[in-house]
Amino acid sequence: MLRRAHVPAHAPAPRRGIRSTRSLTIIGTAVLAVTAGTLVPVFAGDDDGLTLRPVADTTVTQVPQDGDTTGKTTLASCPSLCDGNPRGRRDATLQFAVDKLPANATQVKATLRVYAWHDFAARILARTVPGDLAAASSPARLAAVGSVQALDKVAKGYNEFDVSASVQRNGTYTFALSQESLNTRVYWASRENSKDNLHPELVLSYKTQAKPTPGKSTPSTALPPAPSTKPTTAAPTTTAPSPTKTAATTAPATSKPPAAPTTPATPEGWRLVFNDDFTSGGIDKSKWNLRDGEGRSIDIGCNVDDPKNTFVSGGNLTLRALKQSSTCSSQTRQYTQSYLDTMGKASFKYGRFEIRAKSPNKPESSKGLWPAFWLRPDDGGNGEIDVTELPGGPGWHDKSTAAIFWDYTPVKQDTRIAMPGGAHPADGFHTYTTEWDAKSLKWYIDGKLVWTRDSSTTPWFDKAFHKPYNLRLNFQVGGWLGNPDASTQFPADFVVDYVRVYQR
Repeated sequence: MLRRAHVPAHAPAPRRGIRSTRSLTIIGTAVLAVTAGTLVPVFAGDDDGLTLRPVADTTVTQVPQDGDTTGKTTLASCPSLCDGNPRGRRDATLQFAVDKLPANATQVKATLRVYAWHDFAARILARTVPGDLAAASSPARLAAVGSVQALDKVAKGYNEFDVSASVQRNGTYTFALSQESLNTRVYWASRENSKDNLHPELVLSYKTQAKPTPGKSTPSTALPPAPSTKPTTAAPTTTAPSPTKTAATTAPATSKPPAAPTTPATPEGWRLVFNDDFTSGGIDKSKWNLRDGEGRSIDIGCNVDDPKNTFVSGGNLTLRALKQSSTCSSQTRQYTQSYLDTMGKASFKYGRFEIRAKSPNKPESSKGLWPAFWLRPDDGGNGEIDVTELPGGPGWHDKSTAAIFWDYTPVKQDTRIAMPGGAHPADGFHTYTTEWDAKSLKWYIDGKLVWTRDSSTTPWFDKAFHKPYNLRLNFQVGGWLGNPDASTQFPADFVVDYVRVYQR
């Protein structure tokens, strides 16, 4: 039987020519909290990595017949004597807005990636000009730029330019691709191209100091509302809500069935090393980062730090998707959503990873809704473990997807699993567990073993799964399984009872 290929909610669009050893590609603009010495992407979302896409691009041309080049699906480069035209010079120019680098970011690595359709024996110079496209409109000004990166030939696929010397802090940057040889045009994919996986990218990674630079700070995280019941444990240290956020909100629309009166017993042979029962009345910022202002190319919502979208109440964490306009990554989108991670705060090599949660997804009202609990490696390289993905819609709502990835295209293994006993993820709270050790990965739903992977099933098991991974918990709107339609109901709540990690 032909099975529909699964693409994770958090995966980037397929790309060509990506080396498996490169750092995370950035797909958005939400800042990540990280610790000293850890290489991470600048913006969240993840996730073969995270990408910055151009906010503008054009071909700066000396040829009047080219007309308006600001909305073309291709950019062009060509020397001054191009196709025999003495005024044939063309420069492909791309403008990026870098505005979420933390104040304590160090060793920033920046790579400009631009797609070409053919191989050419052409030498291409990449120059960085601070400012917008207008700053790169003058050939004389480009010639005066000191920092220049060069490729001696153009390869079919993505071509990469190391622009780290120019991009070390927030700002507006324009990159100009100037052609020195081969007197005919080289065409590059622009941000207007209909194929999202061909768009230009600025890939950023960095390290951080142990503490932010004095006098500077990273974006604050607003707290959810006060708990409706008295906490049963001491509340962790938190920060006052941002004055620009609204503190009041409502509890989830669907109430949680009574939780066990006491904390479940630790499984035999395991010890609890990470736990959040969400009884403190707010997001525990010593454990979680909450992404803000991030728009990824793989979905249609904005990840926001807003108490309307992420809040703790009655012993539950709610990740709420809303149909409301929001601006992120220089785009206005019609949905807001929630994304938490533990990058720089908690990571684990092997363990038992467990979540007890209730999906919002019913067959007739959930198309385009996609909650998930998953793990990604601290080193930003290849590998992923999906404890559960719970996409909505009539073809997906009643199953849990378990998956592992080496790279997002094409190396993945995944399966959609029917719930034990004829249940489905939205009929109540269910427990999703992955046990990971040096020899295997095992998935459980409500205590029942449902899937196993090891080196016999997965040739790249040893390459992917012997390093620390951090946690990801998010609720995505839209993606490869479809976008919401008129039947999709908002607000939609992904409600989490607890997240726990055990180790032997």
